[in-house]
Amino acid sequence: MKKITVGIFLILALASCRDVVGPATGDTPEGSCIVWFNGLSANASAYFEKSDSLVTNAWSTGSAPNQIVGLGNNEFAVLSSLSAEIRFFSSGNTGSTIGSVLFPEGSNPWSFSVSDGAGYAALLLTDCVAVFDAASFQFTGTIPTSPNPSGIACSGNRLFVGHANWPESSSSGGVSVISIDSGELINWIDTGVNTHWLKLQPSGMLHCYSTTYPDKDGRITIINPESLSIEAVILCDGAPGEGVPAGNAFLSPDGWGNGGLIKYSESGDFSRIDLSFAPTGLALRENTIYATSFGANKVYMLDAESFSLLDSLQAGGEGPQGIIAIDPTN
Repeated sequence: MKKITVGIFLILALASCRDVVGPATGDTPEGSCIVWFNGLSANASAYFEKSDSLVTNAWSTGSAPNQIVGLGNNEFAVLSSLSAEIRFFSSGNTGSTIGSVLFPEGSNPWSFSVSDGAGYAALLLTDCVAVFDAASFQFTGTIPTSPNPSGIACSGNRLFVGHANWPESSSSGGVSVISIDSGELINWIDTGVNTHWLKLQPSGMLHCYSTTYPDKDGRITIINPESLSIEAVILCDGAPGEGVPAGNAFLSPDGWGNGGLIKYSESGDFSRIDLSFAPTGLALRENTIYATSFGANKVYMLDAESFSLLDSLQAGGEGPQGIIAIDPTN
């Protein structure tokens, strides 16, 4: 394993930190933007690149937001665990909510996926997947699962559900493969205890992120969703988060584990990149990496090739986590 150390100049870090408040509600800038949620403040902020405008507290999320997902056509949604809901927004209209889906109180949804107009949310405390209509925002039913459903992804007519090690501590973890048509279990794939995040990457492969605490024995498992075979297992330690594609590799934030970034490939190679902050979420726009830092309440901008610090943004709230890049032309 190679280890890469990135030098950060203190003068640059201090001089380049922005603290800008963008246009008022209803006067939203145009063009591509970066959106993130602040987990402790229950809000989301956005940075509009073309106008260099930072709009803090641009949208109100539910209580304890846990995941943000881009839906195309300028739209995105934020899942909130404690208030058990998903709220839908448009990046072109700050301050407004398009609609929301409400789940049973106390169900603690962990993550969700939307495919062909149908939505699926893993309800951690009720051992099931909620099904909803993403157009009408109606909760339409549930699919039973093994204990502690957390991560979720959809490929074709199959649901992939990762299983955490809480609240049922005896859970063996891993990934359930479920038929969307029948709701029946097709297969079980052993990806390790506490497989709490799943992400279907643009390559078509499913990346599964696992770790236990306090061991921080993180691993990333690459699954072919067609053959259901494991293509690679990356024993990276730490607590890898949802990775983003960057060139011929992927970058995973390890802010909850050993810090820095995990750079890995679908063939199983990986290296570590040290940073001066703990990244909790990543988004990539062209040659710039945007990284949230929960403890610093900032979003850092890094060069995607050298990983050197370019700039930073005030998060506009406490505990920034999930972050996405939105391109209205795509």
